[in-house]
Amino acid sequence: MIGDDIDGLLGDYSESDQDTHALRRPPTRRRTVPKIVALLVAVAVVLGGGIIVVGHFAGRLGGGGSSADYPGPGSGSTVVKIDNGATTTDIARALTASDVVASERAFIRAAAADPRGRSVQPGFYRLSRQMSAAGALAALLDTKDHALFRLTIAEGETSKQVFQALAAQTGLPVADFEKAARTPRALNLPSYASTIEGYLWPSTYDLTPGASATDTLKMFVDRFRRETASLDITGGAARLHQTPQNIVTIASIIEREVKRQDEGPKVARVIYNRLADTTGNFRRLDMDSTTRYALGGYEGPLSQSQLHVNSPYNTREVPGLPPGAISNPGLWALKSALNPAAGRWLYFVSLPKSNYSIFATTEAEWAAAQAKYQQEGGG
Repeated sequence: MIGDDIDGLLGDYSESDQDTHALRRPPTRRRTVPKIVALLVAVAVVLGGGIIVVGHFAGRLGGGGSSADYPGPGSGSTVVKIDNGATTTDIARALTASDVVASERAFIRAAAADPRGRSVQPGFYRLSRQMSAAGALAALLDTKDHALFRLTIAEGETSKQVFQALAAQTGLPVADFEKAARTPRALNLPSYASTIEGYLWPSTYDLTPGASATDTLKMFVDRFRRETASLDITGGAARLHQTPQNIVTIASIIEREVKRQDEGPKVARVIYNRLADTTGNFRRLDMDSTTRYALGGYEGPLSQSQLHVNSPYNTREVPGLPPGAISNPGLWALKSALNPAAGRWLYFVSLPKSNYSIFATTEAEWAAAQAKYQQEGGG
């Protein structure tokens, strides 16, 4: 465009000169020289301005103009969010806006020089202000800075365990999460849910700094809804003559009873067989996992007094299913509850050393399984 402007100026001058020759006598050298000088000055001004303009836009296209960089490790702190799918330029822009680095270009250069430069994970980071670009990149790649706002809910964890982890991570008291759990409407819990237990979806989350207990728990519940939408828990429960809440409860028991996912459908079948028994021999589930939940998550060998603890969750004492889930089950356990294996098993025991479960139909098979369990040090 600058070249076109220059050609236009020069062309205008030539055409004007020809017109002058046609109307009057040729100008003298004295008058022509000042005109040529004036034109050259004008062209120089245009060229100079054009270079300035081009230089300005070239700087913008090159990634932020200035390549200034802070010299040291920085001071103070700020929280920066890296969005999922953020490019290096997006990250550079976020860091510059928070005054973590001096310029976008400095960070882009630092990321290009480091083979790990494209490995920054999304989430929230606590960083110092006015860091060198290389220092900021190193901090983003350091998992401890990222872990400040990252929480993993493991499959089979209880809400109590999740609340304790959240309190340690966010600084909010456990009581805040317990209070929030008592407001199901605010948490967007499914209408069939009796408690929040069972609906805190196991996964890794990036916690939002400063979020309330309610907003944080709602994030987990919303994830449950998304992940289970394709399972059709309500429809599957109807086919099994159960309620949706019962499906989640059965899945939570499966999650706590066995570790091997291929055993989940068999455990589900044992539960359904016992619930459907009409002989009166198996009116109780007799699951240790529910008794441990009644005892607040007790993990040691169960004493006789503990086995008879007075609680609606103690399925050694109370017929049928407990009133709600005893853990937060993962996808495999929910699928197991919805798709029980075919079989007549009424017993099972998980061997502590062999790491598999024995499933039995008769009392004789059960006695043999129990003997094997004792041989491996089961209590």
